[in-house]
Parts: sequence; C-alpha cells; structure tokens
Amino acid sequence: MIRKIAEGSWNEGDLLPGERILSEEFNVSRALLREALIALQLLGLIKVRHGGKRVVSSFSYRPISTLMALSLQNNPKFDPDLLHFRESLEIDAVTLACQQDDVSALLKITDQMEADHQKGEPIAVALDIAFHQEIFRLSHNIFLIKTSELIEELLKHSVSYNRNKILSNRDYGLTLVQQHQLIAQAIRNKDVPAAVTAIRTHLQTVNTIEETP
Repeated sequence: MIRKIAEGSWNEGDLLPGERILSEEFNVSRALLREALIALQLLGLIKVRHGGKRVVSSFSYRPISTLMALSLQNNPKFDPDLLHFRESLEIDAVTLACQQDDVSALLKITDQMEADHQKGEPIAVALDIAFHQEIFRLSHNIFLIKTSELIEELLKHSVSYNRNKILSNRDYGLTLVQQHQLIAQAIRNKDVPAAVTAIRTHLQTVNTIEETP
C-alpha cells in the first residue's frame, strides 16, 4: 500500500477500496489488513472520514518527527547532538542556496524578524523554523529538503526551549536577528564562505544560549 502511494497509483484524496478487496489484492487476512491500515493512519498516509471511509492524505513526516521528538527530548544529548546534525545539513544547504537567484522569501522572513524585534517582541518560533526551512528549500536538494521536514518537530522543540532563555535577555534576540540577516545577505550575495561562516556562528550562538544556566 505504501508503494502504491509512493508510485502515485493512489493519489491524495483517493478513496481506498474496501477491506475485502484490499485483503484479496494483497493476499492477507482482514485482521492483518486492519493493522496495516491503522499503521498507515498513524503515519499520516491515510485518514478516516465520517462513515469510516479511508482516503489517501498528503504525505507528511510530522507524525514520525513528533514521535522522534517525544522519544528523544529527555535525552541529555538531545540539543547538542541536534545542533551538530543541523550544522552538517545547513552548511550544505546554504552552500547550495547561494546558487539561487530568487531569495526574496528568505529576506522577507528576516524583515519580519527585525520588525518584531523593534516592537519588543521575540523571534516567533514559526518565523525561526520558516527561515531555516526556506534555506533547505533554496538548496533544491530533495534529500536535504525531506530531511529538514523530518526533523521539523525536533527543531520546534529546540527553538521553543531556547525561546524562554531569549525572552529573559533582549540582547539574545537582537543577536539572533542580526545573525539571520547576515545569513540571508550572504546567500543573496552568493558568497558561500560568508554564508557558511554565518550559519556556523549562528548555531554556535544557539549552543551557547542553551548552555547558559
């Protein structure tokens, strides 16, 4: 069934055949089929509509990412290991992003960050996540993009955790706004060394904030 969704035989919004037809097609018992259908629902690949009808949903890594976040968030190495992983990915992402001509969406996000900071508001979690997701999108590398989607919930947990510390120190907020701007400007200027330095400095700053008592 996963293969049918991946190959496009079943598209988003398509109504799945009944259990009898599916069990015959895949040569499995109805009980085993129901377990598989429940697993697909948990993975977000199908959803159940009113009346018990099952339809194909748009694929999302969110259920998997949420489970990862819940299982790992109490691990003492969660934040430092996630930052190390992010650095490996984001250095590649900014390098590829520097090849793109249209970075207007990235600049728009940094403009909003600055406007919020000037109004005395901290960087919103959604804006921070959107900024880094946009860098991955600009890489035009499907593996980097999909990996960023997979760790989205992990990033939300990390950013939300740091937000409490940022709220306690306005200087942190200003520093992070400026760092996001430097990253965006380097990408706009197609300056790979500056972009790599800027993203690495930003993640090191985040690590410092996390380690602050």
